[in-house]
Amino acid sequence: LYRFEGLKRVEIEEAGAGEIVAVAGISDLAIGETVCDVDHVDPLPFVKIDEPTLSMMFMVNDSPFAGREGKFVTSRQIRDRLIRETLKDVSLRVTEIEGAMDAFNVAGRGEMSLSILIETMRREGYEFQVSPPRVLYQEIDGVRCEPIERLVVDVPADAVGAVIEKMGSRKGDLLEMTPVGTRMKIEFLVPARGLFGYSNEFLTDT
Repeated sequence: LYRFEGLKRVEIEEAGAGEIVAVAGISDLAIGETVCDVDHVDPLPFVKIDEPTLSMMFMVNDSPFAGREGKFVTSRQIRDRLIRETLKDVSLRVTEIEGAMDAFNVAGRGEMSLSILIETMRREGYEFQVSPPRVLYQEIDGVRCEPIERLVVDVPADAVGAVIEKMGSRKGDLLEMTPVGTRMKIEFLVPARGLFGYSNEFLTDT
């Protein structure tokens, strides 16, 4: 059992609640599991993790320019990297697509979560291509439901009209407007699919 002190790990005999520690000597220990005394097995309840809301396909780059921007280009290398990511990101789901040897379906919590993963892998030297994101629907009590996001926007007062207009066309519901000095903080509830491609429009409008 180790405790972190600055950049060092210091071996300790015991740790208290709230401490961040490293555990060595137990294989296949996953996030959300409880380590118990073998004679007193009393696990903590598993914390509910929100289900993924978006999915994308990660595929081997088969374009004519393949191999020019990365050193990890094979399906095995991409698969191993995605599996490693699931060990630390509990909301990520990676599944192999039946009949496709070089494509993986990756589901995560929103556009930002997946875009951070893509950029991180790109910087590490992985080269691959991705599909456009698609929304994951769920059936709750026999009703087909889609993910809804809470969008918080902080903009200059003269850009409020453009933002509200664009959100209205994307099925966003205005919840609250709060003036903050010369700026305006606006909250919306908007379907996840309504946020696709909005980032560039937002930057232009504001």
